[in-house]
Amino acid sequence: MKAVRLHSYGDPDVLNFEDAPNPGVGPDDVLINVAAVGVNPLDWKIRSGALAQLMPLTLPFVLGWDVSGTVASVGAKVITFKPGDTVFGMIPIGTSGAYAEQATLPEFALASLPSGLKLVEAAAIPVVGLAAYQLVNGIGDLRPGQTTLVLGAAGNVGRLCVALAVQREAVVWAAATRGDLDRAGWQPTVRLLATDQGGLENASPGVDLLVDTVGGPLLDRCVALVRSGGRVVSTVQPPQIPSGTDIKAQMFQVAPDHMALKELGELFAKGRLPLPEITTFNLSEAARAHAAGEGGHSGKLVLICGE
Repeated sequence: MKAVRLHSYGDPDVLNFEDAPNPGVGPDDVLINVAAVGVNPLDWKIRSGALAQLMPLTLPFVLGWDVSGTVASVGAKVITFKPGDTVFGMIPIGTSGAYAEQATLPEFALASLPSGLKLVEAAAIPVVGLAAYQLVNGIGDLRPGQTTLVLGAAGNVGRLCVALAVQREAVVWAAATRGDLDRAGWQPTVRLLATDQGGLENASPGVDLLVDTVGGPLLDRCVALVRSGGRVVSTVQPPQIPSGTDIKAQMFQVAPDHMALKELGELFAKGRLPLPEITTFNLSEAARAHAAGEGGHSGKLVLICGE
């Protein structure tokens, strides 16, 4: 099969579109013919070598953990899927990915493609959708009437955190630069904070859940807004909490979850969650997609297979 492989760390041009061995299929695995694969910031951070110590790889390596396609074959213990089914899912991060014509996923990492959702759209969902779902509905445990502040709210994960928090009938503050806030559509109840125009001065203390997708000084400033007994969760760095407080804090990493993925698929298909603006590249153009992402491209990048 053809795949995009990483033989060494470096700039986007270290991504090679080449022949590669077909993936193996274990008893709990599903082999899919890849239709589309999402590109995430984590992909180019790994490719650059920035995470080499935290997440060492055996090279050559195939990136890509958002995937959609058609089931080619299933392992002996798989009961949910059969050849020909259209599916989407999240490959566990750190295992061999889906920048390839075929990819293998464990059964628990897949969901059936819901009616009304295209394969290209589905490939844009798993990592960012599951991250937001787990941040708000899982470890965030956000409840009706509670207050959440989302930093980086105009990004792919942040926007979904805001939308899910609104659905949970929370009081929602969305923080981002004014330009980013103006590019996104928001529900009428969402309160907007322009971080580059002094907007944080309008935020009230007493935040129950602070969701951070930005890190750095902004996160440090906003910790002071979290109430006693509240929670801070960051996708970027371990939050620093002042000593003597009972604020719960942790760094978060997304994980596959087929039940959450199924629910998310239905919400996207019904228009209850906003799909990101999708820009597509052919699989062989993965290097171009990485360059675009690192250059500040907004929305979601998706690689298309079957050129």
